[in-house]
Amino acid sequence: MVHEQYERFSEAVECADRMSEFLADAAEICEDAPPGVLGQMNITTAAENDPHAPLNRYLTIVGNEPVDRFRGVAPIVSRVFNESAEAVLGENTRMELIVDRGVLERSIDAYPDSFERARELDQFELRIAEESLDFGLLVVDGHGIVSAYDEHNNLTALVDGDTPEVVSWVESLYESVRSTSVPVDRLEP
Repeated sequence: MVHEQYERFSEAVECADRMSEFLADAAEICEDAPPGVLGQMNITTAAENDPHAPLNRYLTIVGNEPVDRFRGVAPIVSRVFNESAEAVLGENTRMELIVDRGVLERSIDAYPDSFERARELDQFELRIAEESLDFGLLVVDGHGIVSAYDEHNNLTALVDGDTPEVVSWVESLYESVRSTSVPVDRLEP
């Protein structure tokens, strides 16, 4: 019994160490993660010699073929993220994206044509969170991603996985943000 407790403790310490860069910027959202979920996830961190590793991992997961369903939370405005989402948006893709008011305003200013095209798509819903968002996430065709950003909105780490427990946890994070958001068309000025 003591040995089992020690093994669980040891596994928790190893997981926390492995996830330390992600947890440095995203610990708050992991507080309610089910036991063992983080240990099932891949982690990709930005490094001095590979600062875009998390972004490259994201692009690899999203791919460039149309997906069935795309649900995301974006705390930043990014041409790369916009283009990757556009690449996987097919005729039958259902897509939902949640941003905060600041991201909405920057998106309209920086990409007005893309913003208008997106609003015209029947299968795309843009939702606005009242609270400022400080993490990103994506649930796409059975894969869950959570991304951490530093105080300068730089992507620092990304965790992902496709096990049922991981996808369920990322979906629950998404639903918690969605529950306090409104469709952009119902946004009060």
